[in-house]
Amino acid sequence: MPSLNDCPDEIIRHILSYVSPEDNLASFQRLSRRFHHTGNESLLWKYYCRTSFKYWNPEHQIREKLAAPAATVAWRDLWFTRKRINVRVAEHLRGVLVSKVGQLRKLQQICRVGCDAKDYLLEQCHVDESAEDILARRYYATSALDSINRGIAVDVWARYQGNPLSARGLDRALGAFDMFVLHDQPQDLDYILHTLDVLTEEFQHEHPTLDDMTTRQKALSLVRWLRARNLTGMDNPDRGYRNLRNCLIGHALSEEPHSSLPIISSAIFCCIAERLGMTSQCAAFPSHVHASVFAPPGLTLDGAEEETPNAELEIMYLDPFGSDNEVTLVDLRSRLVEFGWTQGTDVFQQASPVPIIVGRTAQNIKAAHSRAQFLEDYDPIAIELKQLRAGHPDLNLEAANYGAMWAELLMRQPTSPHWDINLDSFLNRFALSWAEDAWIVERYLVPLYDQFIASQQIPRPRAGWENVREILGMLRNLDNRHPTVNRRYTEDIRRRVHFRIGQVFRHKRYEYVGIINGWAATGTSSLPAPHHVDETSEAETPINDPVLSPNLVNGRISHLRQAKTYYTCLRPTVDRLRVAQDNIEIITDASLIPDALMYLAGKFFKRFDKETCTFVSNITEYYPDD
Repeated sequence: MPSLNDCPDEIIRHILSYVSPEDNLASFQRLSRRFHHTGNESLLWKYYCRTSFKYWNPEHQIREKLAAPAATVAWRDLWFTRKRINVRVAEHLRGVLVSKVGQLRKLQQICRVGCDAKDYLLEQCHVDESAEDILARRYYATSALDSINRGIAVDVWARYQGNPLSARGLDRALGAFDMFVLHDQPQDLDYILHTLDVLTEEFQHEHPTLDDMTTRQKALSLVRWLRARNLTGMDNPDRGYRNLRNCLIGHALSEEPHSSLPIISSAIFCCIAERLGMTSQCAAFPSHVHASVFAPPGLTLDGAEEETPNAELEIMYLDPFGSDNEVTLVDLRSRLVEFGWTQGTDVFQQASPVPIIVGRTAQNIKAAHSRAQFLEDYDPIAIELKQLRAGHPDLNLEAANYGAMWAELLMRQPTSPHWDINLDSFLNRFALSWAEDAWIVERYLVPLYDQFIASQQIPRPRAGWENVREILGMLRNLDNRHPTVNRRYTEDIRRRVHFRIGQVFRHKRYEYVGIINGWAATGTSSLPAPHHVDETSEAETPINDPVLSPNLVNGRISHLRQAKTYYTCLRPTVDRLRVAQDNIEIITDASLIPDALMYLAGKFFKRFDKETCTFVSNITEYYPDD
């Protein structure tokens, strides 16, 4: 019988491509000296690196290494480096799941690893249903992954600090908004850039005489090609103009029917035009951004030599959102008159730098967010407004709005007198909902905050939501705080506290669904801190208006003051919302639990028990008897 040893090396290498790197190391290479040599060849380990890991930090220079001869790169060592990183990330994630103490610090250690952590995190985002801690593992893996994606976006925007007039990188700068709602999907910045490259190649292939065209002919051919392929504009603007996805260039490029706002339609045109060798930028015309195309130096748009030396470059305007034809300067000026602009109109005809376009896109996202607040959750228009390719609609809307807040801070220079105009609201949202981004705030926002403070002629004391360093310190203190243990160790507590951690309820008055994640037998002083109070939260019974309870004292009935029992609950909009026991109505129908709440449950719970319609606690440090 022929043996494996009789096979030529070429066959063995092919077989090894179907063997995992771990099995290759642990078993195959130990069979013989020959197999040890064959199993360590650079070309094989290059293949292992390509198939084992999709995402790489920039310092690896993976594209350059892939293009180089295999023998010149230590591929085996690189594979081991990535595996060690995965082991470290796994250790940090276990620490996040085991204890709430230091949880934020461990989560940030994962996030600081960057793209090298994404492959492992993506595996945990889709961990098998049989996992004992499925909800917690999926939630925290997704949280870390989302934070890494947001860090990539913020890094793109931070590069415009000191370059407020830059016209470069529009595709990446707008694509950064998509990173705030990317989640586990593949349509990241590289995907957006690649898609624009592919569209450029397709346009060139379909226009073989492109090099013989004038700039005007190229621009008109491109805008008509984009519109014919339905890559710009939208089908029903009266209904869906303010939909969130219309603000995102990645969604416009990848999602049928490729709907986009005028600013995104113009940006798609400009990005492809630049790839074709034209000079093209967005023009931030009021209410409707256009695309501008410049003639080459020394030539007109129609290819003739410019008669006047050193003359300003001729410009043409296009509306990729709504027209196949050139928009004349007369048309633009007449529209400005309709808006009431009669002086200083030239500024709207100039090309806008990237920070202006990013800032305007941020305003569009905020407008979508504001519109959603006035719509009922089950309104078909509201559902359509918030719907993206992945994630939970309400959470996506908040994440996109959070991205818009970041963009407004980073696209404005910190030496501006009013740089901090949005700082208060940003820090509030960051601390309450995005604390895992503390590493991003520390890396990118703290230096800008320090620059702003140093630029103030008359500095004033800044505390609370006005002080970035103070908020970061508050989060660190909360993260290091050891839990206050609440136990059911007396008959009185067991009698007072009717419900348990993990039970699902409907609020009797406001009818929202929540999950109990904290309780205090008497009053609110021992509830988890911090907790949230809103218009649905019943105020604690004041001392001068007690709940009277009859008690037998020395054989006589006496009315003593007795504090109410309160709980905190998890809702899609807040981690710990205060609710009085009297308002809780336990439900046992799992279909009533919103999808977003089922996902967010992983912040406090390991898994869901369908039979009892309860969540299994992951906060036994606080409530060991529950």
